[in-house]
Amino acid sequence: MPLILVVDDQPSNIHALYQLLVDNCEVSMATSGAEALAFCAQQLPDLILLDVLMPEMSGYEVCDRLKADPRTRGVPVIFVTVQGSAADEAEGFAHGAVDYIPKPFVDVVVKARVRTQLALKLASESFARSQIELFQRDKLASVGRTIAGIAQELSSPLGNALISACTLQDDLAHLNGLAQAGNIKRSDLDKHLRVSEESVGLVLSNLQRTLSIVDSFLQSTADNFGDQRRSFSLLELVHEVVSSLAPALEAHQVRCELDAGDDLHLLSFRGALAKVLSTLIQNAIKHAYREAGGEVHLRVRPLGTDQLTISVQDHGVGIPPGLLGRVFDPFFSTRFGPNRSEPGLYIVRNLVTFALGGQIQVDSTPGVGTTVRLTLPLISPEARRAAN
Repeated sequence: MPLILVVDDQPSNIHALYQLLVDNCEVSMATSGAEALAFCAQQLPDLILLDVLMPEMSGYEVCDRLKADPRTRGVPVIFVTVQGSAADEAEGFAHGAVDYIPKPFVDVVVKARVRTQLALKLASESFARSQIELFQRDKLASVGRTIAGIAQELSSPLGNALISACTLQDDLAHLNGLAQAGNIKRSDLDKHLRVSEESVGLVLSNLQRTLSIVDSFLQSTADNFGDQRRSFSLLELVHEVVSSLAPALEAHQVRCELDAGDDLHLLSFRGALAKVLSTLIQNAIKHAYREAGGEVHLRVRPLGTDQLTISVQDHGVGIPPGLLGRVFDPFFSTRFGPNRSEPGLYIVRNLVTFALGGQIQVDSTPGVGTTVRLTLPLISPEARRAAN
């Protein structure tokens, strides 16, 4: 049976969850964050139900330590807490939790969400094993990482939608049982309507997020921008991109310094290059500076007679050396949380390499900053052949 670790400083809460889950799971218990971490050091649970408000070490800190350790990073964590506001839920997801159950909890909700997370973990492990076997050749290794990234990112919104559907199904079964017994009350109907409204809303929002993720991948080729090769002013394009990002720059108190020199004209994909520059500047705005305030330097220089270089540089927190090799993986981020629904530099590399015919390089030093350098032809490869 799957092993679940219940972490709560209140024995009554532990007992209630134990009685709820023990028929279908092996349940272990910890009454403090330190005890939970010590348990995970000896044995990895399949799922952790974690209280937030605990003395000495909060649930948030426990989750942060679990996610910082490669050995325990993949263990799903569900927060179970009296703090049930939308802001509290967002805080929980930001610390790496996969779900959030407010107290006092509803039995059918806990069972449905635990069942769904265990099923997702089992499917993820099965998928990972199949990927190792399927993509052993070097030529398919990048394909394997891409598929794994897509599956991992899609599993969250699809899993949340499934959780909501299961919750609604269990509540309908409960209501039907009351109706068959003739014991249904107005309060039962009110509760059912509340659960139904919340569940349907979550299903719709998570399916919309899924479509957004798929759409992001569809944008990884120039064709999906409705883009055609044409001649355009690079300086004019850069100004348009920076102007479109003015609200984000202002909100984060980040200044974009442009050093473009003489204007250059390209025969290439204008939309694809705009997407590349916009993504790089947005990455610097969102991830370089943990607090508001900073600078992003965008520099353009000619390279020989038929190429140019574009660099986007920040002076922020940088990327640790151990993570630098993963920056082109789909959905890679140096931050945990639920808002990682864009493939990021994966799309940028595809556009630079396959649409624009160029190269991309990322250099970063923790505490100093990150620089992304693009080397692009003035005439894209396909356009050059056509011109010749």
